Amino acid sequence: MTVNEIVDELRASRPRASDALRLQVLAVASQPAAPRPSLLDRFRGPRRLVLALPVAAGLAVAAAIAVGVTRPGPAGREAAAPAPTVERPAGTASEAYAGPSADASAGAMKAAPAPTTGRAQRYSATLALGVDDTDALSDATQRALGIVRDLGGFVVSARYATGTEGTSSLTLRVPSARAADAVARLSTLGTILAQDVQIQDLQEPLDGIDRELRRLQAQLVAVTVQLGQADTTAERARLTARRAELRAQLQQLRASRAATTAEARTATIQLELRTEEGAAVAPPASRIDRALDRALDVLAWEAVVVLAVAVAAAPLALVVAAVWATRRTRRRLEDERLLSS
Repeated sequence: MTVNEIVDELRASRPRASDALRLQVLAVASQPAAPRPSLLDRFRGPRRLVLALPVAAGLAVAAAIAVGVTRPGPAGREAAAPAPTVERPAGTASEAYAGPSADASAGAMKAAPAPTTGRAQRYSATLALGVDDTDALSDATQRALGIVRDLGGFVVSARYATGTEGTSSLTLRVPSARAADAVARLSTLGTILAQDVQIQDLQEPLDGIDRELRRLQAQLVAVTVQLGQADTTAERARLTARRAELRAQLQQLRASRAATTAEARTATIQLELRTEEGAAVAPPASRIDRALDRALDVLAWEAVVVLAVAVAAAPLALVVAAVWATRRTRRRLEDERLLSS
């Protein structure tokens, strides 16, 4: 039998639908069409979790941006706050003075505090000045050395370098009585970028050393008198050792007193000169930059909170998942048992 004959036979024996099937098809066709599910209906049940994640992320980002825009950052608060002032009350043991900020012009400075007359004090100052170029840097360095010599001081160390930006670092020592004058004159060599003065009182330690010296000297005199009156060899040996010990202690105290006195006699000034390229202050951040920084901080804190909640809820989620998997496995086994029976 050829293929054409097979096709003709199949067409001739075409099956005919029964009357019951025709009635069922007509009944189905006469029913109204089912309404199409809405967007909300499509995300019912577990599908809502898929939609909830991007919505929650969007809300977190929107909240972070809103906080960053409405709340000023640290730079804004610092700019609005008044500059702190440091007063120098008389008679304090340790004092500090902060000089003008970087926008102070040369020569426009508040007088630096001077050491208290008649008291031993450790005086140290740090100055950072800006100059126009390398020529001005060299001139300011030479003038600083001249100022120190005029005041009876000397240079402890010096470092001068030029390149992409010029710097000159000087460590200077001047008599303590001329320290305030030295700071004032050195501050006129350029634009003041930073200034810090520290004063620490040394008079009380010196007074304690003097009292200890007097006590040891009295003991030395008494031991010497006892040594002249000693009768036995053992007594003389003991007193001789005691006298040597007292003399050694006196020598150490005198050396310590001399070092403290020498430290209080001169003041240390650390001077740093920079060209304007190296001394330029970075411009303050714009409002948009501060808002973005604040928004990133808020997002970081939100991520920390979400991570903490996830870590805390992880054990409970594992228990729930285990129960759900057990129930599903049991139901599947029961269905298989029913089907097999």
